[in-house]
Amino acid sequence: MSEVLDVLGPRLQHLTELSDNQDYCLMKGELGPGVFVPVHSHEDRETFVVIAGEIEAWLDGTWSVYRAGDTLDIAPNRKHAWRNASSEPVTLLIASTVKMGQFFKEIGRPAASVPPGPPEPAALGHFVQTAISYGYWLGTPEENAAIGLLMG
Repeated sequence: MSEVLDVLGPRLQHLTELSDNQDYCLMKGELGPGVFVPVHSHEDRETFVVIAGEIEAWLDGTWSVYRAGDTLDIAPNRKHAWRNASSEPVTLLIASTVKMGQFFKEIGRPAASVPPGPPEPAALGHFVQTAISYGYWLGTPEENAAIGLLMG
């Protein structure tokens, strides 16, 4: 298995090789208590299976709770966000495109090397520039605040 990467709070580990001849990328994700993923969208389909814990997903203008055993399939270009409002970590199995897996590899940093606390400005800048280069849409701080996610 590959090393665990920190992707600005969430942790991710690739479970399949990142190769152009692969049809999909399988990853294991973890969000600690209080960790969230701001509203965003991309052309890559994603399917999430909650392995352990409880997570909230924002889709179609509302927050819904997903628990161990639940599956959420997110169609391409659908705006979505995640948050762990519980006191326990959440573990997810994530299936997506190789492109998405490569994006996470490019923005991720070895988890053991990342200090606790919010991401540094340089890491945030790298994330934004990389997301734009991949054609991904990122919500503004105002759009995130409107759904209850406060940025910085």
